[in-house]
Amino acid sequence: MDARKLALEAIDKIINKKSFSNIVVNEFLNKFELSIEDKNLFTSLVYGTIQNLMTIDFYLEPYIVRKKPKPWVKHLLYMSIYQIIYLEIPDYAVVNEAVDIANIKDKSIGSFVNAVLRNFLRNPLRTLDGYDDIQKLSIKYSHPSWLVAYLLKDYNFEIVEKILEENSLIKNDAIRINTLKTTKEEVLKELDEQKIEYTPTELVKNGLVIYHGIANNPLFLDGRITIQDISSQMVAEVAAPMENSLVLDLCAAPGGKTAHLAALMNNTGKIFACDIYPHKIKLMEKTFSRLGVENVSTQLIDARNVATHVKEESFDYVIADAPCSGLGVLSHKVDLKYQITIKAIEEVEYLQEEILEKTYMLVKHGGFFIYSTCTINKDENEKQIAKFLRRHEDFEKVEEKVILPFEYHTDGFYICKLRRK
Repeated sequence: MDARKLALEAIDKIINKKSFSNIVVNEFLNKFELSIEDKNLFTSLVYGTIQNLMTIDFYLEPYIVRKKPKPWVKHLLYMSIYQIIYLEIPDYAVVNEAVDIANIKDKSIGSFVNAVLRNFLRNPLRTLDGYDDIQKLSIKYSHPSWLVAYLLKDYNFEIVEKILEENSLIKNDAIRINTLKTTKEEVLKELDEQKIEYTPTELVKNGLVIYHGIANNPLFLDGRITIQDISSQMVAEVAAPMENSLVLDLCAAPGGKTAHLAALMNNTGKIFACDIYPHKIKLMEKTFSRLGVENVSTQLIDARNVATHVKEESFDYVIADAPCSGLGVLSHKVDLKYQITIKAIEEVEYLQEEILEKTYMLVKHGGFFIYSTCTINKDENEKQIAKFLRRHEDFEKVEEKVILPFEYHTDGFYICKLRRK
C-alpha cells in the first residue's frame, strides 16, 4: 500500500470526522502492511500536516481562493505543501506523486493539482506583513488566535512564543526504568549493547529520553521499562510515598503514574487506582501485570463518588492527576489545539474543583494530597490550588512545580503537593 495514499486517507478522516490523530495513525498502521520506511513516511506526513495545518492553509490560500476544491483535493494539497516546505523531498517528486494520486481518484483533478503546486513553487512564500502580533504567532505556529491570546493572559509574549514553537516540534519518547524488575545499570548496559541511543536526565531518578522505537523491544515487552514522559514521572517522585502507605489514585488511567508509585513503594502497602471507564480499568490491569505491580487494586468509580464509599481520613496519600485541557501536551496530541474551546476549559475547571472538594477529606491529618495536570493554564493550576487553600486552611503547600514544554523538551505539567496539618 502506498504511504502517501494512506496518509491522505488518514488526514481526510482526522479533518472531516474530527477523529483523534494518534488513534487514526495507530489504526492504519495496524491495518496495513508497510515497510519501516513507509511507516515512518506515513506517520510524518499525517502528524506533520495536521501539526502545521493553519500555516499550510495560509500559504496555500492565494492559489485556491477562487477554485474552492473538494475537501480531499485540498487535503492532498496540504500534504504536498507540507512535504515541500518541511521535508527534504525533491519538489518534482512531491508534485508527481500528488498528480498520480489525484488522477487515480479523478482524472480531471490531476491537471488542477499540478497547476496549483507548480504555481506555488514558482513564487516566494506569503509574508506575515500587515498582521498583528497574535495573528503572526497563530499563523507561524499553527495555533488558533484565541488560544494564543488565552496563553498571553498567563505568560509574556516571549514565553508564549517559546511554548508555541516547542508545540510544533516532534518530541522523542521517554522511558522509565521499572525498578520492580531491574536496575538502572542493567538497562543502560542492555541499551548500549543494542546500540540504542538515549540521553540521561537529572530531572528524575530512573528516566531516559530515547531516540529509537522501543515498544517492540524485549525491555518493554517484559516490563523492565515503560514509556512515560519525564514530566509525568515527576508526579510520583514529588508524591514520594513511604513504604506500607495507603494510597488513593483518583484518576489513575492509563496507569503509568500508579505503577511508578508502586515501584517507589517496592510493592508494599496498598494503592487503590480509580477510573470511570471499564476499558481503561482493563488497560491498567494489563499494564500492571507487565510491570510486575502487585500492590494495586483497580476500582471502577467516579473520583467524585469515592467519599461515599470510604471513611474520611483513610489515606496517607491521595493523588489526583486531574482531567484538564491538555495544553501541555500539544506536541503529542497535534489535533487538540484545533478542537479545544474556552467553554471546554471552563467545564474542566469546574470538574477539577469538584474532585478537590469531594476528596480532600479522605486524606489523614499529616497526610498528603498531590494535585497534577498536563496543562499550563494557570486557572487550572496555580489559581485552582490557591482557591482550594483559601477554602481549607487545614492544608498547606509543601511543593509546587510548573514545567513549561520548552524548558526541558518535555510535556508541560503542573504538580502541587499539599499537606493536611
